[in-house]
Order: sequence, then structure tokens, then C-alpha cells
Amino acid sequence: MGKKKVEEIFDKYAKGYSSGDFAPPRYDTARAAMSFADDITWHFVTKYLPKHKSIQILDAGGGDGYWAQKLVDLGYKNIVLTDLSQGMLNEAAKRFTQLKIGHNVTFVKSDISDMKEFEPACFDFVFSQYDAISYCLKPAQAMKELARVAKKDAYVIVSLDTKFRRVPEIIEAGRIGEAEELLKTNISYEFDFPQYNLIWEELSECFVKAGLIVLEVIGAPVFMHRVDEHILKKLEADPKTRNRLLKIELAHCTNRSLVNFAGHLQMVGQKP
Repeated sequence: MGKKKVEEIFDKYAKGYSSGDFAPPRYDTARAAMSFADDITWHFVTKYLPKHKSIQILDAGGGDGYWAQKLVDLGYKNIVLTDLSQGMLNEAAKRFTQLKIGHNVTFVKSDISDMKEFEPACFDFVFSQYDAISYCLKPAQAMKELARVAKKDAYVIVSLDTKFRRVPEIIEAGRIGEAEELLKTNISYEFDFPQYNLIWEELSECFVKAGLIVLEVIGAPVFMHRVDEHILKKLEADPKTRNRLLKIELAHCTNRSLVNFAGHLQMVGQKP
């Protein structure tokens, strides 16, 4: 799929992106446990955030600014948010004009696999959450670009959907042929456009080839997306129960024997 087509798709669904009203899925068997995925993802982003609030941060494929706003809420002001979709960038700009907190967030239309707008080694912290490196269909090239723009010793954190998690979901939807193709090609179609799914060993190889040292491999989540959605919703309604479930996740989400079947795959690297 060409970049223009990808941009058109995300322009179309930009307004509903963070509300959950995204592109209609092709099957209803996917289980993501997104609130746990968000919490686990944020736990590891903040774990590696430098303490100095004046650092230069890149949010690559940042969509409508959900994660960038969380950083601003923590006091980080110098953030560059990129996306291939101008529609997404427009939604992000709207989000930040409504904030009462001062910030220096800028918005740049850019392809994560070819960020020619940026000089090498210009960011202190680089992250790309939830599938930007999947949707570009060039994860290895995207990782090279993320590493290129990172300064020495900077952390680089990305997340995407795991390959093995998708297989039973697709089979449950009666699309056995698509499951077979996913295992051969790494390509799946949860929506009407492709995404490149990986296991942690494959993503680690992309990190290493990009010149990054892999520090942590995380599943987000490793258990909760396997719980019946109706049961999980009831459990989450009680804050104490939900906190216990999150603690279970955080205690086991770096177990690499579990990560390849997690809802999302998150990886933390550092540029030596």
C-alpha cells in the first residue's frame, strides 16, 4: 500500500481515533484489553524518561497527540509530534490548543521510515507507540530512522501488535487462510489495510541492525486480553480489583516466554 493511500485512510478516521471510533474491524474476535495495554505502555515510557524536563522528545507516528499530551502533563514541553496523516496532525493541533498548560509541541508531517526532515542525533528521547512502524510496512527501515535521529545514550521505545496473538483471533473469525498468510508474511488485515506484525525476536533483530541495544521486551498485556471481555469489564469496574490485575501484569509482562502472545509488543532500546 502506498503512502498516499495510508494517509487517506488515517485522514478519514482521524477524528475518532482516540475515542475508539476508528476504522471498522474486519472481524470481531480481536481482544486487546486496551486500558491495560495503555497502563503498561505508559509504565515503561515513564520508567525511561530522562528527568530533565527541557529534553527534546520525538513522538513518531504520534497520531492525535494522546501520548504527547501525557508527557506535557508531566512537564515535558519540547516535543515534536510526527505523522504521515495531516488529518491526525490537525486533530493533535486541536488537542494542544485546548490545553491550559504551556508547551512547545510542534507538528511535522513525516514518514516514519524516511524522516528526512530531521538531522541525525537531534532527539534526547524517541518513542513510537501503537503500530506506526507496523503500518509503514517497513519496520526495519523505521527502526533505522528512529535510531538515526536519537542522540547518543538516548532511549528508543516502540510498540506494535504481536504476530502470534493475531493467529487465534483470525482463526476464530473463520479466516484460516489469512492466519496461514500471516505466519508466512507477517502481514495481517484487522482493518481494510495491512499491518506488519512481529514477534519479539524479529523486532529485536530490527533494533540490533539499527545499532540499538535492547534493554527490555514487554508484553502489553500478557494475560488480560485473554480474559472474556464481558468478565474483564466487570472486574475493571472495581478499582481495587483492577489494581490487583495490573500488578499481575507488571510482575509478568517482561517474561519473554509470554510476550509473543501478548496483546502488544513493546521494546526499549538505547543508542550506544
